[in-house]
Amino acid sequence: MTRTSAGRLLQVVGVAHGAIGAVIYRDVFADIGRGPVVGSVPDRGDRAAAFWFMAAAPTLWLGGRLLRSAEEHGDIPAQRVAGVALAAVGVVGTVAMPKSGFPSLVGIGGVLLRRSARSGDA
Repeated sequence: MTRTSAGRLLQVVGVAHGAIGAVIYRDVFADIGRGPVVGSVPDRGDRAAAFWFMAAAPTLWLGGRLLRSAEEHGDIPAQRVAGVALAAVGVVGTVAMPKSGFPSLVGIGGVLLRRSARSGDA
């Protein structure tokens, strides 16, 4: 039986994050597109929220790709660190924003921690 790649799951989260952001913030991106793009995102407000929401999508996808490489090469310490980071960010995010995708990070992080603990590798 083949197990699901936690890295691939994180990549799916990244793609979903981008798709959801494109829908939720479509009016904000349309507004940005109607004017000059350079300097169009301030430090705060709807544009900033849309920008940072979308910036997370490729970062999540990239993290998933790197995690897949760690899985393929048996890099247990890297998987363990990823598990801790994902679980921690997921827990803090879930507490702050219960109606969000953060619980998915808790789940992926938990899977990684369980798998790395089973490996017995330090």
